[in-house]
Amino acid sequence: MKKTLSIILLLLVLLLFNALQTLTYYFTRIWGDIDFYDIPTHVTTYLNALGALGCTLIAWKYLGKWQVKKLKFIYAFLFTIPLFAIFTSIFHILVRAYYGHPTSLDMLWTNFVFTLSFSHLYVSGFTIAYLFFSETNSLKEELALSHYELESMHLQMLTKNIEPHFLFNNLSILSSLTRKGSDQIDEFIEDLADVYRYFLLHNAADSVPIKDELAFLKKYIALTTKRFDKAYAIEIEIDDMEGDIVPFALQIAIENAIKHNEGSETNPLLIVIKRDNDSIIISNPIRPVEITSNTGLGLSNVSKRYQLLFNKVLHYGAVDHNFVVKVPVITRK
Repeated sequence: MKKTLSIILLLLVLLLFNALQTLTYYFTRIWGDIDFYDIPTHVTTYLNALGALGCTLIAWKYLGKWQVKKLKFIYAFLFTIPLFAIFTSIFHILVRAYYGHPTSLDMLWTNFVFTLSFSHLYVSGFTIAYLFFSETNSLKEELALSHYELESMHLQMLTKNIEPHFLFNNLSILSSLTRKGSDQIDEFIEDLADVYRYFLLHNAADSVPIKDELAFLKKYIALTTKRFDKAYAIEIEIDDMEGDIVPFALQIAIENAIKHNEGSETNPLLIVIKRDNDSIIISNPIRPVEITSNTGLGLSNVSKRYQLLFNKVLHYGAVDHNFVVKVPVITRK
């Protein structure tokens, strides 16, 4: 059924073009006397063609600003017709005035139909076809690049989250607990296993429920506390669990705070995690320490994932002597 309708529509468009061409020839026979060797005639038709090109580019540009996606090429073609009607009418009046001739509505209408069929339909049609296919190819390239970047970031995220020093540090803590005969061994092993299980299960996910991320985060904080004791105090002040976030966003924000700021048992670094409407905010006082190596991943990686996947911005930076990370909440539809 759709194929039949498409064929009928195509035949009607061809019929319309044919009727316009016939009408153009009719008007030319009655009103015009075109001389191929007349230079002003060539200049006039060429300027009309440039006008058709300009009207088409304007229509395409503004439809892009208005975020028109579906059937953009059809809307662009229809939008160019009134633009071209205004252009060619003003141009015709100026040309007639230059030669000292009057202009009537009948002449403007005849000129419009003639230039529409003679110049505009072809110039505008070919231009829109070029712009449409060019934009489509550009979107395909951007989509392919986005998929590549996402896959690359998924790999980088996994590599970062299970980097060797994290495992070695926790194995060292486990060894220390074993030597001391601590009753916390079973709990520590369970937390470590849960953290790695979460890494492996959710690394490739685009988003996870906030409640799941917070449950994972508490396990991660427990491991961190075993390692640094009371040097870093992490407080979670979130009651509203609605929505999703990018996996590991909170964990990476905490890791960033610990890595770049000094904490001690006598003066612990307070890291606060709370929700503010559609954002989760992680903040800590700035107490810079010297970093010997920095991969440049972490927060910038999470920020790119938010931008590519959800067109949202993750803000982070210094605010009133505090380092603040503002993680967007993804609302489930």
